[in-house]
Amino acid sequence: MKFSAAVTLQYDTIFSPFSVQEWRKGLDWMQASGLDGAELCISHYNDLDVPAIRYELDKRNLGCSTLSTGQARGLEGLCLSGVSDDVVKRTQKRFYEHIDAAAVLGSKVTLGLMRGLGSTHNAGADRAQLREAMLPIADYAQKKGVTVLLEPINRYETILLNSGIEVYDFIRNDLGNPDSIGILWDLFHANIEDRDYAETVAMIGGKIKHVHIADSNRAFPGFGHTDMDAVFRLLYNAGFEEYASFECLNKPSRDIVLEETASWVRHIRGL
Repeated sequence: MKFSAAVTLQYDTIFSPFSVQEWRKGLDWMQASGLDGAELCISHYNDLDVPAIRYELDKRNLGCSTLSTGQARGLEGLCLSGVSDDVVKRTQKRFYEHIDAAAVLGSKVTLGLMRGLGSTHNAGADRAQLREAMLPIADYAQKKGVTVLLEPINRYETILLNSGIEVYDFIRNDLGNPDSIGILWDLFHANIEDRDYAETVAMIGGKIKHVHIADSNRAFPGFGHTDMDAVFRLLYNAGFEEYASFECLNKPSRDIVLEETASWVRHIRGL
């Protein structure tokens, strides 16, 4: 298993201890903390030099775990369902750009809330539109050798695909189970939506291609009630060898995140 943490390249995010201006400092911290890579928050590619970013990672012996893409939803309204065809096409184009960048960086691409929020009165149509929007993205990713990560997100943020098992069902039965689509299993969302972690991992473990680390209250591990040791033992036993990336708030404090990440990762590696 490999470990990474978030750093943002264009707009600040609550999921990183570092501001946009400090992203290289964030990479230095990841290297010093014994992490294997960085999760890069990228909204768009205007004036973004992807090979230069790859250079900064390489010189620190860091990989890139995934591209976090969700900022464009709030900033530009990009979305794959519950919107006009024009918005879907613009969103697809952005994902093609993410996939191109991921091919250079050797990373995956996250698809979170940009799938859409869903609506109780139009759930079937939203799901159908998402399917039609994602099929070309899956094909493009397949051609580029990139994995797109569909993330289960809890019911308080979207009504569309909340649990790990729901996402697994959508990938298999709606999308035809393409190799280019995997699951991003976020432990904060799972705490709300997955009835039993062992049951979920037993069913979807082969499709989990990325994990987000956060405690039950989105805090740093150990400051909520999730039994992290038990969860990671499940992942180890399932043969998970991909990245697990910190997506927690700077809670209980930024200093705790910065100072305790290295020792926490060493502990999990030693399970």
